[in-house]
Amino acid sequence: MTRQGATRALSFDISAARVGGSAVLGAIRFELGQGECVALCGPSGIGKSTILRVIAGLETDFDGRVACAPRIGMVFQEPVLLPWRVARDNLRLLAKIDAPTAQGWLERVGLGACADRFPGQLSLGQQRRLSLARAFAATPDVLLLDEPFVSLDSDMADEMMALFEGLHRARPIATLIVTHVEAEASRLATRILRLAGRPARLV
Repeated sequence: MTRQGATRALSFDISAARVGGSAVLGAIRFELGQGECVALCGPSGIGKSTILRVIAGLETDFDGRVACAPRIGMVFQEPVLLPWRVARDNLRLLAKIDAPTAQGWLERVGLGACADRFPGQLSLGQQRRLSLARAFAATPDVLLLDEPFVSLDSDMADEMMALFEGLHRARPIATLIVTHVEAEASRLATRILRLAGRPARLV
């Protein structure tokens, strides 16, 4: 297993990856250019999230090389927020920005009036907006999104995708989006990678 810096935003080249000793991923190779948005598709349980975890350094049992720019941001399936901190402080502390900048990000994602609310006082859609704002506010070099619009109704998912598109246009971060929804992949990504098989490979 090797990790090192990258000239591209991301270079992923492995021959195998294991979770709990079981082979989940086979030989997989792809690259992510600066500012590019790529979707990773496949059925549930195929290993899409494992790829994100390998990139983020959360899974280390793999053979091969992952070369990634140093600053990585993640948006998980469930918003991972500090429940004891209000929305403004979730941005300020986790993205390492000052309070006025945090308030500005809240305004950009439609949460300006929610700055002093705790995550438990926000709807799921509002929590997702806060999580997305935090990811962009941290100014990562590579952004990983793991099913970011799952469990949302179609109207809310459409709003969230439009929000992501606007944020990404303003700051085109190299982005890898995991989804099993073809419509999301076609709308948001300039390139789609598909996984299949056991262990999973690109097809």
